[in-house]
Amino acid sequence: MKTTYNWLKDYIDIPWDWRGLTERLTMAGLALEGAEDLGAGLDDVLLDFEVTPNRPDCLSVLGIAREVSALTGNPVRCPAVSMPEGGRTIGD
Repeated sequence: MKTTYNWLKDYIDIPWDWRGLTERLTMAGLALEGAEDLGAGLDDVLLDFEVTPNRPDCLSVLGIAREVSALTGNPVRCPAVSMPEGGRTIGD
């Protein structure tokens, strides 16, 4: 499962840098396969987690954020979803 460190921070407050985060997630059973500096002034890291078959809940950014929440006790911030009113409906 690939995600960026900054994207995870959109969902949850993380008290560690990306290295500290991945170390703690590895100890909790969500191992890091690799990390890639995105460079180009983005100041972000692409994290590639090894998700085992018994952890399909970690196959999304929200799932990994929930795992971080379990480690930190910080609440997960779910993204706001909005749908425009009116317009077409299903089946139109």
